[in-house]
Amino acid sequence: MLRQRYTRLTLVQQRLVSVLLGAFVILLGNSLLLLLFDRSTAAIYMTLVLLHVVLGTLLLAPVLVFLTLHIRKMPIPLNRPATGAGVFTASSVGILILSGFGLVVLGASYGDGWILWLHIASTVTTLIGFFAHVSLKRGVRYHFLEWGELWRGDPRQAFKHPLNVTLLVGIVVSVVFLFGVWRDSRLPTFVHATQQDALEPGQAVLAHEGFLEDADLARSESCGQSGCHPDIYQQWSESVHHFSSFNNPFYRRTVELLVKDNGTAPVRWCASCHDPVVLFSGRMPVGGTIDMDHSTAQAGVTCLACHAMNGLRDVRGNGRYVMAIPDEYPFARSQGGPGKWIHNTLVRGKPEPHRRAMLKPMHQTAEFCGSCHKVGIPPEINAYRWKRGQDQYDSWHASGVSGNTVRSFYVPPSGRKCASCHMPLVPSDDEGNDGGFVRSHRFATANATLPMLNGHEEQLRLVRMTLQDSIVTLDLFRIEVNGKVYGPDKAMPVLEPGDQVRLTLVVRNRKVGHIFPAGTNDSNDIWVELRALDRIGEPVLMSGLLDATGYTDSTAHYFGAKLVDREGQLIAKRDVQDWVATVYANTIPPGAARTVHYRFTIPAGRSITALEATLNYRKFKLEYYQWVFRDRAPEDVPVQPITVMAAVERQARVVPQTSWPIWERWNDYGIGLFLEGDTRGALVAFGQVARVAPESPEGPINQARAYLREGQLDRAADVLDEAERRSAGYLKTAYFRSVMHKANGDYDQALAELQRVVESYPEDRVVLLDMGRIHYLSDRYEAALSWFDKVLTIDPEDVGGLYNRMLTLGLLGRDEAFGHAQRLYQYHKADDSAMSVTAAFKQRHPMANREAQPIHEHGLQLVTKQTGASLSLVSLAPATPLAPRHSVLQAISVNQ
Repeated sequence: MLRQRYTRLTLVQQRLVSVLLGAFVILLGNSLLLLLFDRSTAAIYMTLVLLHVVLGTLLLAPVLVFLTLHIRKMPIPLNRPATGAGVFTASSVGILILSGFGLVVLGASYGDGWILWLHIASTVTTLIGFFAHVSLKRGVRYHFLEWGELWRGDPRQAFKHPLNVTLLVGIVVSVVFLFGVWRDSRLPTFVHATQQDALEPGQAVLAHEGFLEDADLARSESCGQSGCHPDIYQQWSESVHHFSSFNNPFYRRTVELLVKDNGTAPVRWCASCHDPVVLFSGRMPVGGTIDMDHSTAQAGVTCLACHAMNGLRDVRGNGRYVMAIPDEYPFARSQGGPGKWIHNTLVRGKPEPHRRAMLKPMHQTAEFCGSCHKVGIPPEINAYRWKRGQDQYDSWHASGVSGNTVRSFYVPPSGRKCASCHMPLVPSDDEGNDGGFVRSHRFATANATLPMLNGHEEQLRLVRMTLQDSIVTLDLFRIEVNGKVYGPDKAMPVLEPGDQVRLTLVVRNRKVGHIFPAGTNDSNDIWVELRALDRIGEPVLMSGLLDATGYTDSTAHYFGAKLVDREGQLIAKRDVQDWVATVYANTIPPGAARTVHYRFTIPAGRSITALEATLNYRKFKLEYYQWVFRDRAPEDVPVQPITVMAAVERQARVVPQTSWPIWERWNDYGIGLFLEGDTRGALVAFGQVARVAPESPEGPINQARAYLREGQLDRAADVLDEAERRSAGYLKTAYFRSVMHKANGDYDQALAELQRVVESYPEDRVVLLDMGRIHYLSDRYEAALSWFDKVLTIDPEDVGGLYNRMLTLGLLGRDEAFGHAQRLYQYHKADDSAMSVTAAFKQRHPMANREAQPIHEHGLQLVTKQTGASLSLVSLAPATPLAPRHSVLQAISVNQ
């Protein structure tokens, strides 16, 4: 009787096991889809994960009920092998359930993923145990569900069987999921998209029809909740990215001026990079107004403004990217309650799809940063013509820092990207940390004014620390007294009254991976302060003094730019729409140096025993800063912080001591002279490099640079042979030999040298352009065209590439292509007549005219004390370790 009773399950158990088997099949199919579509979107993948968790949770009750009923009536003595297999199966199911909940609570990555592997292994053992248990069962085995009999008897009733119902539901869910995957269109890094009128003249586009909702790109605070990225959120909250929009008083004032002069449309060109939440939510309507106080206008560049980008259109910058609805987990926008708990649990349980969705490969490229930090101002903005604006990307790409160019004066051991400097690794316990570190999202580099205004002391400290991290250094390299020269390793004498002194200061860009200064360098205030001190340390002569109102001495040497409009008036309000010409742009390329020259006479009755120089950095020129805060009383306007980036001192009768080798100091001096056009002086300096560093090829190579510029090809050949002897096969030598062969008309030899170079530097646009030019000069126009196309792939706006491509197409007789190329070249080339508008400005401002000259000298002014006058140097460098010894002087003024 007992044996007969267990040849077939009871009706309740049959139904329970039917549901369990059908659900188990669905879960297996679901697991297979999780495996197959592991690279799908986070939303679809995690919806499937959520389905997996929900279904597994719902099966818990039927499993417990079935096991309870089944165990209660199990005839253990009659079939011990089947009983053993059943216990093994039940144990596997228990481990399967517990490991599943462990994955939900602790996450798939917990303990190097052993819970996940336990979950997978228990699935396999459950299947093995089940089939073993049924196979060892006596009587009716695999027909215990009466499933087959129903199909043979009445198919309509078979569809109502619990197993079929469960499977049908699973199939429907799977089909819906597969349809969602089919619609998933993952965009490549570069996307060719059509402009959308509602966003023009902005260059960003949406990946779908219609505007985004405000919440699509806002909600940065949700990223910073406990258990997610609170450290990164705190870093970002004090960053300039956060204060990029109308919550930045400088940007707001400039945009208000732009709207006043040109209406709302040009602001959309700015908005792709400054106001993405405002732009993509449709709050910059055509012909409408902008609510600069709306919450979206205070959001800045949010977390999702970067991490929801789906691709880049090309490398022309100006915000030419594609924005999409963020790929988020289910319930990502829940403010609390069960939805928020489910979302957070899913993220912890399976963070990898979230990571893939928010950190795409393009986010780790310099091209991603260049999408906003490369600017070309179109005629739609300035009603004039296309002009190149700030461009950190190309400056970096064409330097040795990127590892893309062979010609750099200094080539680092390995290339560096934007994040290497601007997003250093910092300790963090945030989810997603890598070995206890995350990339900082402070971008604390050059703007000390905004954190000062916002009261963000940590951001201000880190900005100053970056500015003072020897990224730019000073060297009082050469002093000439009454015609006698005291070089970098010689002690200078005491400078006596009547001595005629000439001084050269070398300013080296050591760590900035693009030009210094970069960004909006027409509004930056960066100058050299030079002081000649007497025996008691009091300043006697100075250049670069701050007066009592905070303005700098106009006779000082400045780094940055001065821009003028059509009337020759200074562009002083960041009114880029009026910019026509550049009076001067004093910048230092990465891995290069500039020389600053002084000439002065020691006044009667004073002796000079020390010379001190500092490089001072103030984010905004004072006239612009005061214009921004013009509605406030002067006493209510906070004083801008000024940071001393670098300082150097040279004392009488003391041999200069530095941490830099003497050959490098000579090399920097020669580079500065070479870049200002003094090839004679540069040859002397590079000759010293060749002498004091007899094993290095750099001295002879730099001599070759100067000889090639002067057209002395024979001497260039001699020093390049010496460079080859010192370092055989050095590609920098090969490049300059190609330049020499090209100048001699030896095109085949030049190509042979360049071919070696281009194999290691395939993105050196100058090398590529040279390859094309040599083929062009050799009448190989098809080959030339292919090289010019490579240049324009790297930079579609490269004027040299555009010009040479136009010429080549003309000679090939491709009239239609030639016409298109000619229009592109004419669009991007500089206006040859633009510099004429600078003449009037230079006449009115002789100091600016002097700065515009490639080679010029500065004088030092006599310092006098005025009893009772206000302190003019108090704000020079408050509380900075590089503050000059005499930054606080009693009543100092300059005799102009």
